[in-house]
Amino acid sequence: MYFLSCSEVTLLPSLNEYEGEIKKIAEKWVQTPNVTLLEAVRKILGATDKWRRNHPADEVVEDVLGSIFFLLVTCTKLEHDVNLDEEFSKVCDSMESFSFKDVPKDLVWSFIMYSAEPHVDYSQRREPTAI
Repeated sequence: MYFLSCSEVTLLPSLNEYEGEIKKIAEKWVQTPNVTLLEAVRKILGATDKWRRNHPADEVVEDVLGSIFFLLVTCTKLEHDVNLDEEFSKVCDSMESFSFKDVPKDLVWSFIMYSAEPHVDYSQRREPTAI
């Protein structure tokens, strides 16, 4: 399996290239940064639920990317002169040594359980099984 290093992330289109477009869209909204941040969380929760219920991957990806958009809107609303590329590079560098060491165990185990177990579509009606 191949993973991108932080130096390779800079080969992607610049976040700063999109900043102008993001700001144009965000200026039309009256929502405060906490509202846009909550919308990102809502998108992430939707993507998580769709992934767990085996929805098509493109639906999950769309929600994940939607959450990224709302996170970027939040960043531009909080700090108008932020260098998104520079800040994202810092985040990538800090993730190279990321671990779950300061995270509550139940959260870690929940993550492991959802990522390791087969995901069942609980929305489908199931017939009772005989014992």
